Amino acid sequence: MKIIHRLFIVLVACVSAAFAHAEDTVLVPSLIPYDKSDTASEDVRKDCDWNATMPRYLAKESDGRVKIIDQGIEAMPDKKLMLVATALHTVGGGGWSGPKWLVLEGKLTEGDKLLGSFEARRQTIRGSMRGCGTLTSLSEDIADDILEWLKTPSLNAKLGNAK
Repeated sequence: MKIIHRLFIVLVACVSAAFAHAEDTVLVPSLIPYDKSDTASEDVRKDCDWNATMPRYLAKESDGRVKIIDQGIEAMPDKKLMLVATALHTVGGGGWSGPKWLVLEGKLTEGDKLLGSFEARRQTIRGSMRGCGTLTSLSEDIADDILEWLKTPSLNAKLGNAK
């Protein structure tokens, strides 16, 4: 009888943890848009996929806290993180080609309620010899900053080099 009681307690704990985990899940779009047409050059838009790989990196590194949604995220009432690229600069050439940066703004909402917002910036003087590789690296650094921020979201936070 004690074994059945203990198994029941373990089952209830597992189910409770699963429900709590589902409530903490944050949805992100599968592609991060650019704020304006001049936020990135046509070559960057065509050749670089950092804005598609970053959401996948966020989901992979989040231990299940972030889930990617391909379409219709705007209409969903769930907890979601909407990201937009507001500024970036990249060129190939590593440290010989000057500074490179990536700036994102994010808003964490649930339904119509704003739960948090941030500006995230990462920059480097080095970078890779390929401009797209530098953007991917900067976006992964920003993703790590975002995952840390999601533990205790706040309004108007400054992440990474934006501090």
